[in-house]
Amino acid sequence: MPSQIAWLDASSEEQRRMRDIIQMFTDREARDELGIGTIRDALSDILFPGTSTLHTRARYLLFIPWIYTRAANSRHPVREAEALERRLVTAFADADDSDGLLGSRVGTALKTLPSQIYWAALGTYGIRRDASATRESILLADEKEIIESDDPISGPRTWHGSIPAHPEGFPAAVPSGFTLTREEAEWLRDRMVTAAPGTLLEYFIHHPPEGGFSFPWQDPAAQGVTGPLRLQLDHARAFSAVMHGAQLLYNLMLAERYEAAGFEGHEDLTDQYEELIAQWAQQLPTEVPLGQWDVHALIALANTQRTRPVPDATQLFVHNWTDLVRQHFARQDPISTLTGASAARDLITRREKQTKGQYGRLHSDKRLSSWGGASGAARLTFRWSYVQRILEDLHNGLATPAEALRA
Repeated sequence: MPSQIAWLDASSEEQRRMRDIIQMFTDREARDELGIGTIRDALSDILFPGTSTLHTRARYLLFIPWIYTRAANSRHPVREAEALERRLVTAFADADDSDGLLGSRVGTALKTLPSQIYWAALGTYGIRRDASATRESILLADEKEIIESDDPISGPRTWHGSIPAHPEGFPAAVPSGFTLTREEAEWLRDRMVTAAPGTLLEYFIHHPPEGGFSFPWQDPAAQGVTGPLRLQLDHARAFSAVMHGAQLLYNLMLAERYEAAGFEGHEDLTDQYEELIAQWAQQLPTEVPLGQWDVHALIALANTQRTRPVPDATQLFVHNWTDLVRQHFARQDPISTLTGASAARDLITRREKQTKGQYGRLHSDKRLSSWGGASGAARLTFRWSYVQRILEDLHNGLATPAEALRA
């Protein structure tokens, strides 16, 4: 048989991380200008396993195995799976719930297919049985199994055996769009709870968040979190709050250099970032017990999720910035004392050089001239807005009457 492999045969984890990195260049909130993403991503994986900043809706976790099972029965499964994924975009033309559709702008010309985006999650949640398998290997293995099986009607066994049946007309038509049926929501809930016991994701599956909050610790449902989960959530909150000051100072320094160089297009940003830093300084002591927060414990927690320890340079940067912040608040100096201090500014300058080298904006007017006005200035949320949407889909489906018709 001629080769039909059309995609890179990399591990699902490598694929997920590469696509998250690519997304950082287009999503300002996800950009990692100061190289703290290793800790951010580790905490995100601990709190919400299987999630990604590229995930939009929960029903994709069913769309993909439905498509792959159908494609496995074709003569050219790899090509057929890709064609069916692209056809799914047009199937949503008359869907009742289409918000979050991948390819909604470019149609069937979308470059990154849903299976690429959700593949790691499918493995994490046990929806596909071989968590290390690539998309191509599963399709070709399914094809071989169908050819050699004494009972081809039973189909391939690469997917979870109890997956709900696809709706009538799928994938040519999906009238209900992303709305989960009760059966589908219960099945996905069971997969996620089984795969992520004792995590914040499981907690929010059993304790629905109210929604509308920027951070997981703000949601009223999070008030009941205790034990190890509370410790994890408190570390995430402290890391997000403390490091936001470094993110804002970095952008203030960019704004100052931008204006000093005479570039036009982002006027008055210096004043705006100074105001944001002042707000940060006012809020931080009420949110984080700076004297008690253990940065070493934070790093140790992050390392439990990583195959390699957090890089020494990253650890040093987080420790040094936290020490500067602690010293400042202990002295109760005006915030300008910290943001104007050479120690803080030198730390930020060195860190950008470590992470970006010659491409850093603080070191290159050419790079600075194309600055968009914000580089990783948003506070870390640990994928919360994306997780909220998945949870909302799940809980809406669970609230659907059991006798509701499948769509």
